[in-house]
Amino acid sequence: MKKFLLILISLFFIITFIFFIYENIKQKLTAEVYNFKTQEIKKLFADEVSKKKGNTSAITYLISRDNSVREALLKNDRNLINFQEELKNIQHFSDNKNLWIQIIDKNGYSFYRSWTNKVGDYAADARLDITDMIKNPREMITISTGRFDMTFKTILPIYDKNKNFIGMIEMISKFNSIAQEFKNKNIEPLFVLHEDYTNRFIEPFTKLFIGKNYIANLNANKELMKKVEKYGIDKFLNIKDSLLFDEYFVVKDEIKDVHGGDMGYFFFFIKKDNIDTSKISEMEVNFLFAIITLIIIIILTSLYLINRNYVKYLNSKVKVKTHKIRKQKEYLKSLLEIYDKNVIFSKTDLKGIIIHVSEAFCKISGYKKHELIGKNHNIIRHPDMPKESFRYLWEKLKKGEKVNLEVKNKKKDGGYYWVEAEFEPYFDLKGKHVGYSAVRRDITANKDIEDIQREIIFTMGTIGESRSKETGNHVKRVAEYSYLLANLSGLKKEECELLKQASPMHDIGKVAIPDSILHKAGKLNGLELELMKTHAIKGYDLLKGSDRPLLKMAAIVAKEHHEKWDGSGYPIGLKEEEISIYGRITAICDVFDALGSDRCYKKAWKDEEIFAFLENEKGKHFDPKLIDIFFANLDKFLNIREKYKDTF
Repeated sequence: MKKFLLILISLFFIITFIFFIYENIKQKLTAEVYNFKTQEIKKLFADEVSKKKGNTSAITYLISRDNSVREALLKNDRNLINFQEELKNIQHFSDNKNLWIQIIDKNGYSFYRSWTNKVGDYAADARLDITDMIKNPREMITISTGRFDMTFKTILPIYDKNKNFIGMIEMISKFNSIAQEFKNKNIEPLFVLHEDYTNRFIEPFTKLFIGKNYIANLNANKELMKKVEKYGIDKFLNIKDSLLFDEYFVVKDEIKDVHGGDMGYFFFFIKKDNIDTSKISEMEVNFLFAIITLIIIIILTSLYLINRNYVKYLNSKVKVKTHKIRKQKEYLKSLLEIYDKNVIFSKTDLKGIIIHVSEAFCKISGYKKHELIGKNHNIIRHPDMPKESFRYLWEKLKKGEKVNLEVKNKKKDGGYYWVEAEFEPYFDLKGKHVGYSAVRRDITANKDIEDIQREIIFTMGTIGESRSKETGNHVKRVAEYSYLLANLSGLKKEECELLKQASPMHDIGKVAIPDSILHKAGKLNGLELELMKTHAIKGYDLLKGSDRPLLKMAAIVAKEHHEKWDGSGYPIGLKEEEISIYGRITAICDVFDALGSDRCYKKAWKDEEIFAFLENEKGKHFDPKLIDIFFANLDKFLNIREKYKDTF
């Protein structure tokens, strides 16, 4: 076995070494291919530029021989010049397109432009080459940038008969023809001007930009422009010679101004698929052959060693595995016994007929297994459970969903128990839906505690109300109203239930108010009224120290149920949604019930008076949305009032 491992390790290092050599050679070949392509593109661009310059120079010379140019400059009459027809013919009968002519006087001011009537500006201000021509008249062939575009320019000085310098003629040619030559070769060109020169434009010719950088070729690929802009034009301008960019290989060339500063950048996008990489492919094939040969050797060697050692190795493994399986089988059996004793579990068929129950299920329900198997699962259904719960359960299960539900079940002896159950469909080995299963957790103790808590809280609420001679049914009605309004307002079911339990505590602070004030038949004076108002804060102080969600909500309700929507309430003067939704709901429910009940200081109002008051106080005392919901469901609130009406 050790020899086998040694051979494998040796072969691993050999393959790693070969792979290292492969990567090194591949990188060198790739660099050679792309460097060759870079030089090829740059030479092609240089040749096209040279060709363009030659054509532009020849045309400029021929046009400069026209005496109308000299005569117009001497007479300062630009109307003597019109080269539109000549330019049209040149562009029609040759490959030279987008040609412009500009004549500039000896002082550097634009005298004539073939493409526009806007002349007379100081052209030398934006052009270093014009300034240089004025100082030293001579033939100049350049690529430069003016106020309109980056172009090829041939500039020739113009002299009068006495050889005095009187101005210059300039032939301007666009980059589009060069760009088109590259496009014809399936190379996408993008000619970008430096930002400093872009800022000098008064009317850019192509009107194409990437950020603040002007694009000089009118036929630039718009999708490529978007990709470059997304990549970052500044990063793009700073690449050295080339770049692998998405599916393209990009070659960069550039041109400097007369002072050696950056003026223009020329990018050429070649699809990677169009680059000849046959050398790389050939090398990869050779290395692949070597690797395959080596793998075959490794496999044959390994099979030979395995043939000698594997049977012995398997025998030892089988003994170990057999021992483990026995142990696991025993352990699994004990786990199943523990599960059966402690987990309340059952399975039914598709019709709800019980086909399996655990020992724990029998223990909590009081039934024997034979009393449950073959019976419908509703044998343990408690009459307190609403039918809607089971309707919801079956709808979810039939959709193949898991359902978590708190369920009250009936014992054999007529008692009850609560479980938190997880129901789900189960399937046979072929994936066919054959029934349902449920795992349960006994929560009877928790539910009993919750019932006790609710009774204590309700009793505390009635204590507060009874001190002011109000009936216990008042807190029952407020609780039911609050639950209904909360539910209609879209609160979660848990919040609705908590509010139902918490709202009876809204006047708990009245336990701290003297009987002389609570039972006073007449109107309270100013001091008495202020003392009465303290019951909201006193109720809050009684409840605020608890971390229980129910008591926390009860504290909020006690403090805020006398706050008003317009901010005129007490104890703090909260307004609108500064008041919690629980306080806003309880306020409406408390007032609705109080106005319809006899108190020591007033008689019950008629329904018409109550409804008019609530409508009038909408947006003042009460949340307007909640009032709208209240009136839209008035019949439901009246049903609750009727169900829990006071009896004397």
